[in-house]
Amino acid sequence: MGENVNNSGDELLVSSSRKSKVRDFVFSQSGFLIAFIIVLSIAITMVNRNFIKPQNIINVLGQISIVGIVAVGVGLILISGDFDISVGSQISLNGAVLAILMTRTGSILLPVIVVVFLGAGLGFINGVIVSKSKCASFIITLGTRAAYHGLVLVATKGRNFPLQGMFETLGRGKLGVIPIPIVIFFIVLVFAYLLLKYTRFGRTLYAVGGNRTAAYLSGVNVDVIKIAVYTLCGLLVSLAAMTLISKLGASYPNTGDGYELEALAAVVVGGTSLWGGKGTALGLFLGVVIFGVMSNSLNMMNVSPYFREVFIGGIIIVATILSRIGEMRK
Repeated sequence: MGENVNNSGDELLVSSSRKSKVRDFVFSQSGFLIAFIIVLSIAITMVNRNFIKPQNIINVLGQISIVGIVAVGVGLILISGDFDISVGSQISLNGAVLAILMTRTGSILLPVIVVVFLGAGLGFINGVIVSKSKCASFIITLGTRAAYHGLVLVATKGRNFPLQGMFETLGRGKLGVIPIPIVIFFIVLVFAYLLLKYTRFGRTLYAVGGNRTAAYLSGVNVDVIKIAVYTLCGLLVSLAAMTLISKLGASYPNTGDGYELEALAAVVVGGTSLWGGKGTALGLFLGVVIFGVMSNSLNMMNVSPYFREVFIGGIIIVATILSRIGEMRK
């Protein structure tokens, strides 16, 4: 009898715990974003039934895949309490170097290796300057953004570099019916989820972003963490750049323009705090999806693409205000 009572009590506790977790998720920002995406999708489908077709859904995921990869890198840095607004220029520089080396050498493997190291190096430079100077990361990366853009112009002399049919698989290939960029995006998302949830490095990112001083006093080498997360972001940006150049079939001096704004907007909408210490891989994904759905719906309604910039700017302002209100309430 006693065992039966204990078992019943344990089952009730487990059931209550599960209900509590479900309730917490439903009323969390991720739950709200999922509900918003569902409602928005239903509304768009009522206007245009083509929206819900499988091919259009694949198109939306394909459109968000590259900015999604960048958003993961930006999100990891934001969780640690810093910014990186140089990612757009990093994409342009990585893409330019990739295209120049491919057209001049006729090789694919060597340029890819060089760009991977270049991407890590650009992120490493950002991390070293931010960590050692103790200056605001926003200002530092604003400076490196200009510097990297200048290097693009120096390297290309303002010219475009077509790949002439080389290196198409990464950006245009498919696994079955799924474009490879989408596969890459989901692999990066799973990597971010595992990193943040199950690794010491991920937990340290939250600690540094939540309270840098407390993390330092508890023995965390804050400078090393900063350099590491910026380097990781640089690697992800180089992957996004290679995928984008492969998809476009050419490198342009302004290839990465605007990606920093789109990535930052998606990250903030996804619930990552601008003040650090808060954010999830699911939130990053949902934030990017919202922008993809919005953009696709605007195209279907024949709204001018110039309004996209207005929309992104407005979303950043609203999301920032809401994030700040939430932090003040805490």
